[in-house]
Parts: sequence; structure tokens; C-alpha cells
Amino acid sequence: MSVAAPELIDAPVAGPVERKITAPEVIIPANDIDVGLTATLNTNGFVAVTLGMGADPITFTREVVESERRGLPAWRFRKEYLRDWDAQSGAPVFDTEWVERQRKYCCDPVWRYDVEPEIGDDGNPVLWRSSGLPKLKLVPSQGGRLKVFISPDWQPPEIPAGSMSVRVAFAMGIDVGEGVGASDSTIQVFVGSTREQAAVFKDNRIQPAELGRIAACIARWYNDALICPMRKMHGITTLRAMLEVGYTRIWRHHQPGGLIEVAAQDLGWKKGEATDDVLFGRWIDAMQFDRVTLHDLETVQQHSQYIYDDMGRVCHQKLKLLPVTARYQHGDLVVGAAAAYRACMDLPRYRQTTPFTIPADSFEGIRRHADRMDARRAHTEEDW
Repeated sequence: MSVAAPELIDAPVAGPVERKITAPEVIIPANDIDVGLTATLNTNGFVAVTLGMGADPITFTREVVESERRGLPAWRFRKEYLRDWDAQSGAPVFDTEWVERQRKYCCDPVWRYDVEPEIGDDGNPVLWRSSGLPKLKLVPSQGGRLKVFISPDWQPPEIPAGSMSVRVAFAMGIDVGEGVGASDSTIQVFVGSTREQAAVFKDNRIQPAELGRIAACIARWYNDALICPMRKMHGITTLRAMLEVGYTRIWRHHQPGGLIEVAAQDLGWKKGEATDDVLFGRWIDAMQFDRVTLHDLETVQQHSQYIYDDMGRVCHQKLKLLPVTARYQHGDLVVGAAAAYRACMDLPRYRQTTPFTIPADSFEGIRRHADRMDARRAHTEEDW
């Protein structure tokens, strides 16, 4: 039995269906954990597709998405996964949980110090030979501006008592105010190895030049601490004041050529404060992951005054409920702490207990010898 061949029928070939999108077309609706799938016609004629995790429900189950939400608390999940670009607007920079964790370390200072001119045996103030300015020294004071939580001779617990002693490295951060009773000028001192707050100083009436001389006095007391000052505005005056009294252990940016810059305009933190992610971003991470320990309650409280604006930048919130004087004195201790933390990153755990001997025939040895000879000749001329 023969079977007839099937008859061929000319059928139209199926092709792509042309669709015109004139308004945003929601293909998969959004929900509380996903942006869905939306197609939108751009002005240049192309179709932009907003694709969320809901496009692949097999991989991105609700359990998986919830685990991601727990890993990005507060506004971060909404901005990262729900594409809410201004989700951080008005949100605190330092979460309340981070700030509360630091409160348990807050305590009263062990000592309080202030500064006064050093008096010589003849009853007159001792002067710096290079600048003619009076030398300063720290003295105990009941209402002193310097709160001390850790002394310079503190010894790390990992070193057995009585076996040896080390010279602990300290770091300092300085935020410079105008000295007219508005914003505070602050000094923060941290232990280089543990990132623990050792001392804090603040004054809203101190002049920038006087702040530099006081900072040099405190730094010498804290084992020649490495200072990272904010250089903007009046910070250059503070820097020059520290150089005038002979203190040169000041933080500087790395020079590609390996040169050591000693000019004041090349020292300190050149950029902004809270707006600089390199400085403030690292401090935010340090607070989030408990890399620092704060003892001063006012420093801890000032962290709650920073919020994000509409563009995601760090700024101060409007302190409408506080007195006028408090509105001007916000955030300065936090900036000083961030600068001190940055200086800690460039410190060794301990300092040498004996001074380093510079070879006499080296470039540095020749330079120092020439400086000594110039100073001796100048002193001889004054005697004549």
C-alpha cells in the first residue's frame, strides 16, 4: 500500500513581533524586596530595562533576598537593591548601634592637665632659641583642658611586667578653629597599636598659632607623637607655629620621588574633612567594625550629629533644639579623631627606646652639622 506524500502548504514564516513602548511598561511588578522588571523608552529611541532579582525567582528566592537585607541594614539595602538613590538622605552616618557600643568604654579622665610657660632658674621664661617664643610645659590642673585617659609611659599588656619596657607610639589629630568662640579647636591623641583614645583637648577661644605650640608640647609629652593636622583655612598657621618651636614630626603625603618636604604648605591633611572618603570613610569603617576605643563621652555623642544629604555626602544636621553656642561646636572632636586614626595607620607598634645615630658623613649628618655651626656663629655674634 502506497502512501501519498503530504501536500506542501505555503505558510507565513513567524518573525519578531514589533511592539511600541510609549510609557513605562511594568512586566514584573515591584514589591518590598525587589524592583521588578520595567521597560521604558528613552529620549534617544532606545528601550531601557530596569531588571531586578525577581526576574530570576528560582535563584533569588525570598530567603536569599532576606539574607542580603540583613547584611545591608538601614538604607543600604534600599539603595543597593531597590535602586532608591536618595535612600540615605537624612540617615545618620554613624548608626546608633555603633555609637552605643562605644558608650560602654566612656569614663572620666584619669588626669587633667593644662599648659603654662616653663620658668628657668633665673625666674624668667625659657625661650626657644630659633623663634624666641616661650617654651611650654604640661602641669596638673583640676579644670585643665587636656583630659588624659592613658599616660605616655603606658605599657602594652602583651609585654611581661618587669622584663622590658617599650616606648609606645602615639598619634595625634588636630582640627583647627578660628578661636572666636564658635567652632572648637580640638586635639585627639590615640595609641598607635590599639587605636585607643589616650587624651583629648578642646578650646573655642584659642588662637591657631597658640594651638600649634600647645600641640607640639602635648606631642613631645606623648613620646613625640605623629601629628596629622587639618591644613585648610587656619590650619596652615597652626602648622607654622609647630615648626617655629622645632617640632617636625608631622604627617605628610608620600612623595613619589622619596623627598622629605618640610615646608608648611606640604604638611598635614590637604583635602576636606567629612567630605573626603579617604579620611572620613576610614573612620566610619573603624566605628562600624569596632577598630577604635573611645573614652570621652562628648566625642562619642558628636557622632550622632552627622547625616547624609540628598547626594549621599556627609554633612551636619540642623541642630534646632540645641543652644546657639552648641550649634557651632559640633563635629570638631570627630574630625580630630578621624585625623588621629589616619596617623595611626603610618605608625609602628612601638618606638625605639634609644635614639638613632645619624652617620656624620651622610647628607643628613652634614646638614645638621652645618645648622649647628650657623647657630653657634649667630649666638657668638649676639654675645659681641
